[in-house]
Amino acid sequence: MKVAVPGAGLMGSQIGVEYAIGGHDVMFVVRDETTARERIERSLALVEAAGLATAEQTAAARGRIAVTTRLADIGRDCDLVVENIAEDLAAKGELLAEAGRIAPNAVLASNTSSISIAAIGAAAGFPDRTVGTHYWNPPLLMPLVEIIKTEQTRPGLVEPVVEALVAMGKRPVVAERDVPGFVWNRMQFALLREAVWLAENGVASPETIDQIVREGLARRWRFTGPFQTAALGGAQTFERIAGNLWPEISAATSLEDLQRWLPGDPEALAEVKARRDRGLVKDLIDDRREGRG
Repeated sequence: MKVAVPGAGLMGSQIGVEYAIGGHDVMFVVRDETTARERIERSLALVEAAGLATAEQTAAARGRIAVTTRLADIGRDCDLVVENIAEDLAAKGELLAEAGRIAPNAVLASNTSSISIAAIGAAAGFPDRTVGTHYWNPPLLMPLVEIIKTEQTRPGLVEPVVEALVAMGKRPVVAERDVPGFVWNRMQFALLREAVWLAENGVASPETIDQIVREGLARRWRFTGPFQTAALGGAQTFERIAGNLWPEISAATSLEDLQRWLPGDPEALAEVKARRDRGLVKDLIDDRREGRG
């Protein structure tokens, strides 16, 4: 499969590299070729350092990668465009419109986190060929990819994308409807909204809230999601708790001055990132060893 990846930031470079490791020809479309190649090399180094591919496999992947500053270079025979540019509807629509004209048979996929896939498809002028492929950061270390359909998505369009992702060791999950935030970000920002409310109202410090999520909710939800947790706890018990709690939960409509609740020390953040990535690498390797990825 020939894959075009417009945008080679952290997300785009890792997504494109993963396709290359998976045996696909990848063309990155970028503004600055030197910067893009540096990011691609860092992504390849991460793959090798994490033990996700051998030196020979990364060398072979490097040979399947091309970098260009011209979208026209993706060619008519491009099979898949995975767009990774800034969260701007007009920009995404314009790029995918041009890509759709250049590659008339390509699936047009957006890695947007928040913009309606239907709106992007309409802006591009190819609503039947447009889907969402929402990756989680960092893409190389997070196995799930959220696939978003719309009412206009052509029947049979999503299945080959899902099959390609599965073949690369990913775990695609399909959102059958295009709703704001899709599934992942609706849940993530619902939790963030409540975390901010708890901090703002002096219920607990940001550090304590992070610990509760990290060592409590996440520790258990790693094995049982919210529905399975409720099933184990008993539907009636959870219904009674919800009856008491849901009317009290914050009805916030905006997020202001989030930075005041966030750690800002660069060294501390670097350690948080390193700890996260070590854990994600271990989980990913364990999954593959046990045949789950």
